[in-house]
Amino acid sequence: MRRVDGAADRPDEYGYIRSDWHRYRQLDRLVNHWERPGWEAGRRSYHWIVRFDGRPAVQRLVERCQARLGHLETLDLVPVESLHLTVQRVSFTDEIASAQALAVAAAATGRCASIRPFAATVGPLTGSANSVFLSVGPHRPFHLLRHAVVAATAHVRGAGAVPDHPTTFDPHVSIAYNRRPTVAKPVIEQVATVRSIPPVVVQVETVSLVELRRYDHTYLWRLIAAVPLAARG
Repeated sequence: MRRVDGAADRPDEYGYIRSDWHRYRQLDRLVNHWERPGWEAGRRSYHWIVRFDGRPAVQRLVERCQARLGHLETLDLVPVESLHLTVQRVSFTDEIASAQALAVAAAATGRCASIRPFAATVGPLTGSANSVFLSVGPHRPFHLLRHAVVAATAHVRGAGAVPDHPTTFDPHVSIAYNRRPTVAKPVIEQVATVRSIPPVVVQVETVSLVELRRYDHTYLWRLIAAVPLAARG
């Protein structure tokens, strides 16, 4: 990204893009995304997500990227109607009553009322050990959003229901998942050829609590509650 006069005196708003790509390029091996702790067959989970199923600009961007990746046999491409940005997992559904999940959503409504809708840049393409994804930023409003939904969970279920030291949160939208362990270099080299596709900008106005499940190497969800940002404004 080209810097403009005075940029040295301002925060580096594109630093996350370089960081995502730098971490990805350092990988030697990719892992099987579907081998994740707790996800036994048929199990479901409550998650907070930002949905992109109704965002044609993001869907077109993903389709362009996927067209350049489809020949890679180690990847499971994400259907455009399933595109999402994971904000925070609440709990597996067998560990929380449905009434508690609704109470978490109600608590989040009040906390999200103080967060204004914001513009998010989706792209360029990069990845991790278990997926190929689009970087998303700026990070700060997503971190505020995550803090709000984590606080809502703690309010309903107690502080012990949320991690003392939350994992690193780097907002992203996965467009493909690695289906088996493999050497990283061929995938990374192909992703590098796709990074020139321009990002798109979308407005984030809602965060959704969903019941997430796996089906045929993809994720499907059932909407529990859609919480608007700045609901009181």
